[in-house]
Amino acid sequence: MTSGRDLFAPKLGLTLPLCGLHFVFFFLSAADPARTAALFGFYPATAFTQPWTFLTYQFLHGSPFSLFFGAMILYILGSALEAEWGTGEFTAFWLVATLGASVAALVTGSALTSGGVLTGISMLFAYAWLYPDMQFLMFFVIPVKVKWLAWLALAGLLWGFVQATAAGRPGLGFVQLAGSGAGFLFFWLRHHGRFQATKAAQAAVVAVKSAGAIRADAALERRNRDLFPRVEDLRRAVRSGDPPPRQREFEGELKKLVVPGVRICKPVDFKGDKDGICVSCEGFAECSLRYVHGEPGEIVVKTRNGS
Repeated sequence: MTSGRDLFAPKLGLTLPLCGLHFVFFFLSAADPARTAALFGFYPATAFTQPWTFLTYQFLHGSPFSLFFGAMILYILGSALEAEWGTGEFTAFWLVATLGASVAALVTGSALTSGGVLTGISMLFAYAWLYPDMQFLMFFVIPVKVKWLAWLALAGLLWGFVQATAAGRPGLGFVQLAGSGAGFLFFWLRHHGRFQATKAAQAAVVAVKSAGAIRADAALERRNRDLFPRVEDLRRAVRSGDPPPRQREFEGELKKLVVPGVRICKPVDFKGDKDGICVSCEGFAECSLRYVHGEPGEIVVKTRNGS
């Protein structure tokens, strides 16, 4: 997957068509401003008779300056996020960011005749979360880390909300906050939820593996403890010089239980079933065979005082 840090890599997917629509709608507005605004702007009174306006207000701009910055933000940040997430997730992000403002406008009874900058701020927040130390050149000269641009944008939004509230239009301030924050909130919830889900899945895998290892160790210890009395009988038979067929068959069984590649201790450290270490080891069968043939000569279990 292409890194979101590669801002100017070739862009495909959704970003370029969205940028193109911004220019198409700007030229439509330049040709007939009133009709374009009436047909594609979002107005609560006509929202359900013109449902496409829940999205199309996004492409309207009041000036070439607004078009330039809206399209530039979308091109740089949108294409970087799309490259990082994939077109599907970026589409969902764009829809949530766009609908966040229009639904808020519907609830508060506010009209929307532009919105590209609001969605661009939502993209800025998401990008700053992912790459806080990435630098942009303000006015193409001053290097500024993107995290500080995001904080500056947030301060501007909060100040705009305060101003709108003081002017008796808190609904407009709420729409600006919703349009700028909905996409980021969607991204944050998905990012945070995915991280938590991954962490929980990893913990579950570790728990299952641990439980399986404990069960396997317990089963191995039971098997080895059951084997060792027969190992002692075989050792006595080998010492007598003529083990009966039954004992020879058991020695063959032990050889089949040897696990290749297991690092085993020195013969003198073999304790048989007298401790919980040897009986829990996969090398128990191999050590038992050595013990049968005199290595070690006797099992010695040391106590704490060394006797």
